[in-house]
Amino acid sequence: MNDDHEEFAQALRTLAQREPVTPAPVSALVRRGRRARRTRAVVGAIAGTALASAAVVVVLGSGGVVPAGLPSVASAPPSGEGSRSSHSPRTQSLDARSVLLAAAETAAREPATSGPYWYTRQRTSQPAYYFGKKLKKPQRQKIPFSATVASTQDSWYASDKGAPSRTVTGQDPKVAFATSADEARWKRLGSPALADEKPSTNDYDMELHFPIGNHNFTVRQLLKLPTSKDRLESRLRRLFDEESASDWWPAKPEFTEYVWSAAQDLLAGPISPGTRSALYRLLAEQPAIKSLGEVTDSLGRTGVALARTSAGNGEARLIVDDETAELLCYEFREQGQSTPKLQVTYEDMGWAEALGERPQS
Repeated sequence: MNDDHEEFAQALRTLAQREPVTPAPVSALVRRGRRARRTRAVVGAIAGTALASAAVVVVLGSGGVVPAGLPSVASAPPSGEGSRSSHSPRTQSLDARSVLLAAAETAAREPATSGPYWYTRQRTSQPAYYFGKKLKKPQRQKIPFSATVASTQDSWYASDKGAPSRTVTGQDPKVAFATSADEARWKRLGSPALADEKPSTNDYDMELHFPIGNHNFTVRQLLKLPTSKDRLESRLRRLFDEESASDWWPAKPEFTEYVWSAAQDLLAGPISPGTRSALYRLLAEQPAIKSLGEVTDSLGRTGVALARTSAGNGEARLIVDDETAELLCYEFREQGQSTPKLQVTYEDMGWAEALGERPQS
């Protein structure tokens, strides 16, 4: 057993002394709401249009019921080199509550850091669409073939008010057809472009925001979120109570799904180790979250898959590195499907010193 595994085992032993670890209950309740994707992208940058508002919402990779008015746009990151985690699989299978509480212990031991820019590098794979040549404005069209498009996005979110931010979208695009027959249908349509031909660098002189439901938070505000489970739950409940049913499609979710959706965003955002720990503890109390055991993400990194299923809508998964408590990947699968319809893999994230630079460690 290496040092990292010993630390993880010690965290579990510590938890066992503090409180009984029981399997997370799987609720039989049917959660309303279609699993829709929200991947980290700047609205307007993907469509190639100018941003007119003074505040830009940065949409993170997540699933769940979607606030009305938020677009379902996505961008992506590269694969291969620079993966943040690589360790040997453990044979022990843990329930979701044990995994989440151990992750909370791990996150709490991390030192608090900050910097001029919060940086993320993510690769997103999603169903292919194309823009019809006769359309006067961008509009997704259904296509008579099955294909997925993957691409990479780098993002720098300024922590100082008034500092510029940047995204670089559409990097390393790859198109994969489900079958050779699907590729033949695409060719009969004239081989329309399914991805941007070249990357786009987008600079902003306005603050970029991170969403929690319909509420927008700056980097500074995320860093000030509560660091205890009870206070974080209280804060999220206040935000949840302020949400209007008309702001959600198709309906406002229950609080437990609101927490799950927020976690998918926050775990990829610039939150403090204390907030991350509190969030994992809060997730450990939520019903209907199950552990699928050890899996590998699209970069070959090993983590534990935590899943939540909405009847009739599919399954959302978070793949968490059980040694570092970092989010590796978010996936969404439609009901009955073994492969993800949406996959957002976080290749790198952390604090960077300047635009264009990546984290030092």
